[in-house]
Amino acid sequence: MSQTQTLILAIGGLQGFLLFALLVSDKRVNYASKLLGLQCLLMATTFVLPLIVAAGESSFTGLIGFFVFLPASYGALTYLYCRTAITSSSLKPIDALHLLPLAVCYLLNYDILFSPSKALSFVRMADTTLLKHTLTKVVFYGQTVVYSTLLIRMVSRYQTKAKQTLSSYNPDIFKWLWSLIAFMVSIWGLKILFYFISRAPIVNVLADCLLVIMVYFIAIVQWRNPTLFQIQQLTTQSEQPAESSSKPPTDGLLDQETRSSVLRLVQDRVQQQALYRNSELTLAALAEQVGVSVHHLSETLNQYGGKNFNRFINEYRVAEVCQQLDQNSESKLIDLALDAGFASKSSFNAIFKKITGLTPSAYRRQLPSKS
Repeated sequence: MSQTQTLILAIGGLQGFLLFALLVSDKRVNYASKLLGLQCLLMATTFVLPLIVAAGESSFTGLIGFFVFLPASYGALTYLYCRTAITSSSLKPIDALHLLPLAVCYLLNYDILFSPSKALSFVRMADTTLLKHTLTKVVFYGQTVVYSTLLIRMVSRYQTKAKQTLSSYNPDIFKWLWSLIAFMVSIWGLKILFYFISRAPIVNVLADCLLVIMVYFIAIVQWRNPTLFQIQQLTTQSEQPAESSSKPPTDGLLDQETRSSVLRLVQDRVQQQALYRNSELTLAALAEQVGVSVHHLSETLNQYGGKNFNRFINEYRVAEVCQQLDQNSESKLIDLALDAGFASKSSFNAIFKKITGLTPSAYRRQLPSKS
């Protein structure tokens, strides 16, 4: 093992233990942060493992059998972390099934768990053709493909749902999540490349570096801002019974005249009562205010209005901010944004630029000064 790799592993292990203590003991952090703290602890043990193996026979050799298969839980932990961070929900008993890949690895190799010498031989030996070792590799690396797929599907589903039903949808949240997924896929891709295709040490070192950067950077950011990935309203939305569960689907059944009437009604109600100023406004809440079904409101906005609910509401918010700026308002941009119904500065900046093509500051600068 090179000095560079030893240094990376030592730093990774130390940071993992420190972040675990920080995230678990800090009363300010939320449930998802504590779950992330547990993942930091497990990754710390994984970083320490090669150092234990390099030391040979020692008082820590007995830990090898328990540490070596822990990465088989990383895919599940990343998936569960993202789910709890987005919805602020807790784990359920059925989530214990996500530990199945780890349990299978332990069961297939139970003989090395309590035999330090066998465990040391296991991690040092060359590739074998033993069936249980082949199955272990399939489970160990196969879970990464499964959970990467599940993670991509889950984030895509939540992103679509947030766009369609929440007026306070913040695209920056999902930029973070897609970055996390990209890191995860890259790291495991490099690991698979190293163990199955190329034994070049630089590949494994690069994977370890990315792992340190990904988990510990996200952990520090999450500690500073526990609600970074949270879209709390999605929990409420998911708890509402689906309209289609008791009624047949009616996609596209509204005629053009009915859609036009519904759209005019919604536009009048939103504008006259300034409903868009409510930063927590949802599709379901607006449908209740107007007196139409959620399904019909969504159909009207998408198929007749040509935009989803999020775009529909935020156009009113952006229009109000622009009106205030056009009148040479001296108020701070963030104050104008919050008054118009935006929930945060980041979502305001992203949505304003998407709709107008300019940042709020650039829009204000290009306005003619009034004497």
